[in-house]
Amino acid sequence: MLRKIRFVASISLLYILTIGTMAGILQSSRFLVPPVHAVQPVVRRPKPLQAPVVISGKPIRISIDGTSIDLPLIDGSYDPDTDSWTLSKTEAQFATISSPANTRQGTTFIYGHGTDAVFGAISQTHPPIGTLAHVSTDTGRTFNYVLSNIHDYTPTDTSILDDLADGPPRLVVQTCSGVFSQWRTMFIFTYASVQ
Repeated sequence: MLRKIRFVASISLLYILTIGTMAGILQSSRFLVPPVHAVQPVVRRPKPLQAPVVISGKPIRISIDGTSIDLPLIDGSYDPDTDSWTLSKTEAQFATISSPANTRQGTTFIYGHGTDAVFGAISQTHPPIGTLAHVSTDTGRTFNYVLSNIHDYTPTDTSILDDLADGPPRLVVQTCSGVFSQWRTMFIFTYASVQ
């Protein structure tokens, strides 16, 4: 019986020593293995947003496909004191209160008499929807527009001039029409491209 107790005690002691030794080896081996560093995720910062380049210029010439219209433009202005516009008998005019031709926003407003010398070619015979207009600028660019709407206004209705600086870029060409020139016909073109 004493032998059995010694045997169990020595096995137990051997077991305890083995576990202790293994724990010590494992504890000291952690210094032999290089530490594992947490991998930092690669954070890609978005590039700062750049404002789109706005191409712009003062209109100096207008042409409308399928018509004889190919005209230089002069400045036209509105005088609020007399409630009147400058108006040439022989030239089309760019309304300086409107937006220059551009790729961002606003209405470019061009107007002129419905005479043969100016916009007579579209005054009585309107071009079809989809017709292209081209506006050349003092910056050497040509802006292209597509005719999207034609609308007659009475001379006292100036609503087309409201908010000329707002909305997408567009071109409005105004001329007189009707047997007694009683209408202000607006040819409304949407911006298509710039060269």
